[in-house]
Amino acid sequence: MSAVPPAASHPAAVSREAGETVFKRRTAARSSAFSLVELMVVMGVIVTLVGGIALALSGRGTDGAALAQAQSLVASMVGATRAQAALHQTNAKLIVYARQPAAGVADNTRYLRVLQVLRQETLPNSTTTFWVAVGDPVTLPVPVCVVPPSVPATHLNTGVAWNNNAATGPVSTLRQENISYRGQVGATTLQYFGSVGAAGVVYSLDFAADGTVTSNTSGNPTKIALATATLSQTAFPRFNNASTARGLFVRRTGAISLVDEATGF
Repeated sequence: MSAVPPAASHPAAVSREAGETVFKRRTAARSSAFSLVELMVVMGVIVTLVGGIALALSGRGTDGAALAQAQSLVASMVGATRAQAALHQTNAKLIVYARQPAAGVADNTRYLRVLQVLRQETLPNSTTTFWVAVGDPVTLPVPVCVVPPSVPATHLNTGVAWNNNAATGPVSTLRQENISYRGQVGATTLQYFGSVGAAGVVYSLDFAADGTVTSNTSGNPTKIALATATLSQTAFPRFNNASTARGLFVRRTGAISLVDEATGF
């Protein structure tokens, strides 16, 4: 009596196994292709979301984008100032050019638009201290300015009103002072934003060596407000829209919170 061949060697079984193998390979191929498509779709969705978020944060048009850029720039400079204080275990400050154009020697293109990081140094074998510039001055993107602690009528476009309440308005609560500083550690000549031998008005945010804010003892966060303005070579910048102002809070600890709406102040 002849033996029955194993099932695996039966023509029908072989055919079925071959078909299952091909099916599995095709299924695996389709699965790989589908995963790639999924990945591409997810990446597309992420790009779309990021673009939408950026558009929402920057507002509409060029002014909104400039405000968003200025906000990020100032936040970075605040962080850099605090880092200088901690790294060198000394006082540091962020200053804003605040000498008004009416002051003859003032620079209209810098007023409320140029910022500089300073660090306090002590003369060798001495207790005498002085301020020294850290890096170059930074200019905000056009047409953004730092909003002063109080916006006078001379700084407003016709028909524009401004809430100058320090507690609720989109104004900065930086300290105002006169200052001069050295352009670099080894320099001996004092300057004010490049004007040799000069001193001038600034709005400042000061940090102690432990990274805490010392220029504001009220217990409230320091506000740095930013807004667009109509710029001029011969006159004050004129702020044109209080409702689009944005900026940041700097808390006593040095922590930063962004303010993306004028009502957030």
